[in-house]
Amino acid sequence: MKTRIFLRASTLVVCGLAVAAFAACADGDDNGGGGSGSTGAGTGGAGSATSSGNVDPSTTAATTGTTDPTTASTGEGSSATTGSGAGPQTIEMIDDMEDNDNAILADGGRVGYWYTFNDGTTTGTQTPPPDLEGTGEEPFTMTALEPARSQSTYAARSWGAGFETWGAGFGFDLNSPDGAKAAYDASAYTGITFWAKLGAGSGTAASVMISDPGTDPSGGACSDQCDKWKMDLAVTEEWKQFTIPFAALKQGGWGDPAGTDEIDASKLYSIQFQVAQAPKFDLYIDDLGFYN
Repeated sequence: MKTRIFLRASTLVVCGLAVAAFAACADGDDNGGGGSGSTGAGTGGAGSATSSGNVDPSTTAATTGTTDPTTASTGEGSSATTGSGAGPQTIEMIDDMEDNDNAILADGGRVGYWYTFNDGTTTGTQTPPPDLEGTGEEPFTMTALEPARSQSTYAARSWGAGFETWGAGFGFDLNSPDGAKAAYDASAYTGITFWAKLGAGSGTAASVMISDPGTDPSGGACSDQCDKWKMDLAVTEEWKQFTIPFAALKQGGWGDPAGTDEIDASKLYSIQFQVAQAPKFDLYIDDLGFYN
């Protein structure tokens, strides 16, 4: 199993979310409502993420309708649709999870490690556990699928309960070969595609978030109010494939504006998945890739 090999200090960040309004507070080199911490690591800390990535606390209920670019069919092996009704033509896999380790696939110059993060609620529990101190003693592990999803036997998954502020999540950096997060050029692609589902009894909405120079502390344009590009996901307890164009991602509206109308796909830092505060959460992600 691959484990993290580069460490740096973590910063604890706790941000609040009101039910009817967004509120963000942050402290550290890596926040904006969620996490900061060591790069190139396997897991994140409570209220922190090991990728220097901020966490967007503005998760809301998923939207539906024919114009939703995440609209997807639910059957195994069926393709997702985008706003124009077309699924991905070609996919470059970022991680298919089948090697059952905490590293994304070392293809296309990408180097990154899965981690978890949460809002730091003292009574909250999350699995895999965050790694606040960056020790790497409990790296993120994949979950065996029972039953398998077609040919897929493992998925990235985080589950738990009790987070009362903005929730919890998991994700990775795209380019952290020396322990310091750097930008990754994904301008050759249209967007990202992945499969997702909720575990039984999980009653929370989910969202995907991607950061670029205007929405990540590493880009230098924001520090404590980094509002990542995001999209809410209509996830259910059945597997769905989501196909999301970069152009469809929008900032949450709670933090610093990015200064541009669209994400800069030529300089991406992290991809994260977040679930809102709820009595219980359980989110699976599988076969994640860039697409054209």
